[in-house]
Amino acid sequence: MKRSLLTALITCALIALHSASSGQTRIPGWNRVAPPGGHQNDPQLVRATGGPVVPIFEGWFPNPDGSHQLCFGYFNTNTETVFDIPIGPNNYIEPAEFNGLQPTHFQPQPDGGRRHYCVLSVTVPADWGERDVRWTLVDELTGQEFSSPGRLVHSTYRHDEPTQPSRKNSPPKVRLQAEGPIVEGRVGFSRGMVSQTLETEVGVPLELTARVRRDNPHREEDERAIRVRWFKYQGPGDVEFTRNWSSWREDSVGWIQAASWRESEFAYGEEKTEAVFSAPGEYVVQLQAYNSVGRPAYETQDFEFWCCWTNAFVRVLVD
Repeated sequence: MKRSLLTALITCALIALHSASSGQTRIPGWNRVAPPGGHQNDPQLVRATGGPVVPIFEGWFPNPDGSHQLCFGYFNTNTETVFDIPIGPNNYIEPAEFNGLQPTHFQPQPDGGRRHYCVLSVTVPADWGERDVRWTLVDELTGQEFSSPGRLVHSTYRHDEPTQPSRKNSPPKVRLQAEGPIVEGRVGFSRGMVSQTLETEVGVPLELTARVRRDNPHREEDERAIRVRWFKYQGPGDVEFTRNWSSWREDSVGWIQAASWRESEFAYGEEKTEAVFSAPGEYVVQLQAYNSVGRPAYETQDFEFWCCWTNAFVRVLVD
């Protein structure tokens, strides 16, 4: 994969983050750009609570029709604080035609210092050129603005999607309906990416089914499991998932073993959960499915942001 994890864009965001964090001592080298494969997320910027959430441009990749995907994630600098930032003056994308695709619910920083990668994807036409797509978040406490531009001009930001030949791996295929569309790869939420629309009522459990498989052309006898998790992406209230799948620190559920889909090319392994919504309105919930790094590593918490995982989304109307 041709991509530098860390860039001057992230550095600028972290410089702004530092200026917004009063009382923190500046330490020489804290804002340095790390080498390829290194970590920019300086542990001194991470705290339990009190820090902002920062948008991050992750990279781009071409689509078969000639258009391109611009991929964004976010870095919540807190290990405990969850943010809900509605679409509006504190959470917006420019140009306005792409506004509304971004998440409004921001999970705390995952274990291991990672960001939340490629949760948002913007489709731009083949002739987009050197224009920017810019995602801005504003810290409500300080008024500090954090902005990240996405652009196509740097080849080092190009992802290999959906397969990653350099990793000899491929992401899971996800179906949220038994005969529905197949989603594969790190395409974040974008227009047309909602697999289905469901309806429920406040307090009434809604069953959600994850159907996954992996067709890896580069490995024989690939027996690794696939991990699945559900998250709230957008919506006015809280969403509680059974088995606490929205927790990054839960390590006992959500593995789908390879035997469940290897019986035929049409088979999918399934896991079900239930979602309970606390308030009426329109929601989007996200399923993330990713391969275990080890073999089979069913009981580990491994997540490899380089490769290979899939995002899928469900819209839920709650009365």
